[in-house]
Amino acid sequence: MKNRIIKSGVKTGILVIAFLSFAVGCSKDDGDAPKPVGDIQAAIGTFKGTIRVAERDYYNAIVMVTKESDDRVKVAAKSGEAYSAVTPKIFKVQNISNVHISSSGGPSGSFTYILDSKSVVVSTEKEAATEVSFYFEGTKQ
Repeated sequence: MKNRIIKSGVKTGILVIAFLSFAVGCSKDDGDAPKPVGDIQAAIGTFKGTIRVAERDYYNAIVMVTKESDDRVKVAAKSGEAYSAVTPKIFKVQNISNVHISSSGGPSGSFTYILDSKSVVVSTEKEAATEVSFYFEGTKQ
């Protein structure tokens, strides 16, 4: 008899925990999560800063960010410079709460534009043996 009461109590406890987990998991309390707002135009432009290519830094480097579509930007170095051999990359980005425009990472690397400081950080990854990856930090001109 005692054994059945204990088993019944355990089953009831498990059901209560399962119900509470479901109720908390389904709540609409995601007000703190950043929300995409759409426009990525602020990240488009010419940037000046430091680019690192094969462990070598180039100062006063120029990088252009162009709009490829409503949610994609292309990053390319200025042509005719010592660092121009870097591989241009396209990133899928979104504007998060008008704070930053960024990619969520991926095989191409990462892109982040901070609206307040008008600064960009780009880190690319090689996707083929012939590509030249780079890291760039700069501000909008």
